[in-house]
Amino acid sequence: MANWLVFLCLFVVSIPGIVVTVPGAITSMEARIKESAPPGKKIPSMRVILTLGILQSLVLVLIADAAGTITTPSIGFSAPFFEALVTGEHIWNSLQPQLLPSFVLGIGGGALFVALYYLVFRPRLDDETVKVMEKLRMDLGLSGRILYGGIVEEVLTRWGLQSVVIWVGSLITGVVTPATIWGSIIIAGILFGLGHLPSYLGAGCRKTPLFIAFEITLNLLASLIFGWLFWNYGLLASMIAHALFHVVWYPFDVRTYKER
Repeated sequence: MANWLVFLCLFVVSIPGIVVTVPGAITSMEARIKESAPPGKKIPSMRVILTLGILQSLVLVLIADAAGTITTPSIGFSAPFFEALVTGEHIWNSLQPQLLPSFVLGIGGGALFVALYYLVFRPRLDDETVKVMEKLRMDLGLSGRILYGGIVEEVLTRWGLQSVVIWVGSLITGVVTPATIWGSIIIAGILFGLGHLPSYLGAGCRKTPLFIAFEITLNLLASLIFGWLFWNYGLLASMIAHALFHVVWYPFDVRTYKER
């Protein structure tokens, strides 16, 4: 049975990440938005564009949140920490089992992610693309990356998208199987990577095969970890690990950004 208090809780905790990050992301594309306007056609003010951007993000979260809330009970997935939070149960009992796997995979996976980025992909990407990507990340700051990546993206991708794909798979096969779950994790990871492209391309990154491969490969790696944690421990586990990815990555971004 759908728990609409969990739905409300997840929506509320997603709001700060949207409010903190969306305006900066849109502002970074301001010049390109103006350039793309047809000659002689007046575009809306940036205040209107920012408002619409925030509203669009809130609607997407609402849809993903509702989809996950409706489908997770029938596929055996859950958000035990948030369920305890809204029901008044002992929060520690739901939190404690998630901490060790979240920290181990969050820090270890984050280290692997950073190594692949700096040793494999970054040296081969064109300088303009690297410059734009790193500026976007630095403009978000660590708090924005944790709030949006760690919370909003997990509600969108794990709670919403992955759960719906598993649910559809269970309708086809009649049962939730490990193959269905792993398939959903991979699909969600690929779409998660592709979902990053519009903002990066809109800010000025070059649409090269290597850049697309980079986005899919590293985001798929991250999604394998986050998806497995969601499957075995619950939504908060994937949120913690996702946040830790950014905690591990941030000092390297700061250092390389200062060196430019």
